[in-house]
Amino acid sequence: MHLAQLRQPLTRAAANSCHSVCRLPTTHSSVSAAAILSEQFAHLRIGPTSSNVAVEGRRYASVKAQGAYRLKPKRTIPKKLGAKKTGDQYVIPGNIIYKQRGTLWHPGENTIMGRDHTIHAAVAGYVKYYRDPQLHPDRQYIGVVFNRNDKLPYPKDAPRKRKLGLVAVPRKVEEVEKPTMSASGLPLFVTRHEAIEIPPPAVTTPAAAGKAVKGQGARVSASGAAAVPASNSTISASASSNSNNGGSSVIAELIKEKLAARAEYNARQSALRKLQQQKMLARRGTRVLRLMNNYSYRETNWEIGRLIGDPGSVPGTEKVGSRKAKFRARRRRRNTFLLGIKERKLAKADRREEYRRRVREKREQRLVQRKEFLAKQREAKKAREGGAAAEKSEKKEVKAEKPAAAAAPKVEAKKAEKPKAPEAAKKESKPKVEEKKAAAAEPKKDSKTEKKD
Repeated sequence: MHLAQLRQPLTRAAANSCHSVCRLPTTHSSVSAAAILSEQFAHLRIGPTSSNVAVEGRRYASVKAQGAYRLKPKRTIPKKLGAKKTGDQYVIPGNIIYKQRGTLWHPGENTIMGRDHTIHAAVAGYVKYYRDPQLHPDRQYIGVVFNRNDKLPYPKDAPRKRKLGLVAVPRKVEEVEKPTMSASGLPLFVTRHEAIEIPPPAVTTPAAAGKAVKGQGARVSASGAAAVPASNSTISASASSNSNNGGSSVIAELIKEKLAARAEYNARQSALRKLQQQKMLARRGTRVLRLMNNYSYRETNWEIGRLIGDPGSVPGTEKVGSRKAKFRARRRRRNTFLLGIKERKLAKADRREEYRRRVREKREQRLVQRKEFLAKQREAKKAREGGAAAEKSEKKEVKAEKPAAAAAPKVEAKKAEKPKAPEAAKKESKPKVEEKKAAAAEPKKDSKTEKKD
């Protein structure tokens, strides 16, 4: 605070403080109050140009320290939302362009939006606020362009603009030749090979395999796996027994082919093992001696350890192949086993479906046969009913013909007689009717009299 701002309150303070000291007489009217005050200020060394630290005082912090906000009541920590960069302002990747709650503005060309809806610049360039009716009719976007004069949005089919700052240059790959000689003229390494002859793999033919199998055989189970070695006598005995049973030659030939194929496979596997063993010996016999700092040649430690093998194992005794190869072989065997299970299940399902299909076909066939049988029965029944009706009609016709033939002569006889007068015939017929009624009434009277007696 400057002295000029403290002049008026200090004037009052000085006047009050020196009131008792000055004791100005009332008679000295010529001496003004302003002159007296100037004298007192001069005595205190206070003036418009002079400064005094004691009078000015020290300014202390009016806000709490340690980075905490000192907020008024009913106020919250400011969120500081809104635009942080204006249009055509230069930004670099990561700069905040707009902070918002919700998507008032959407990210456009060369911009990204964070999880709190803050829009950042993805490239170095100039900020542009724009609308894109083709992309959305109501949304407003914020983008970044490389040239200040560019306008967003770009045309729909325009090529994409990127600022990579790179030039396509064909890459030259230079193969660095490893030095073979040292500065003193000595070779850096010396390779020593042991002369080990690797025989060519033996090719086994089915005929040779058959000759090899002549002296030995094996009993083959129903599933095709060899169970117990067998001699020629057992094979011949089984063949002779099968010949007696009627299926001799076919089964014997199948057994021989199976044994020959197994012998050929075993021969191939043994030849492959021998070849791998020879290769391993040749690899072990190859020694690479390298030049050391003391001008001596020796093998490196890792090569020596490679020749020795794993701890606790003797080189050459274990099966040739890496640990991963063993895992692959085990996985292959397991997959083959599971595939066999799957194939057997599928075959079983196919057999079941085939059985169901045959059952359905038989059922349909039986239904068709039953329908045909019922139709034949109905036709036979209709035929029988038609024959019976014809017989009945014939009988009726015959019966009708007989009374007609019997009544014909009577009718002719009646016609031959003379006709009576109708009145006389009626008189004659009346007494006859009366006689019949009387004859019918007489026995009834007799039965009543008997009951009374």
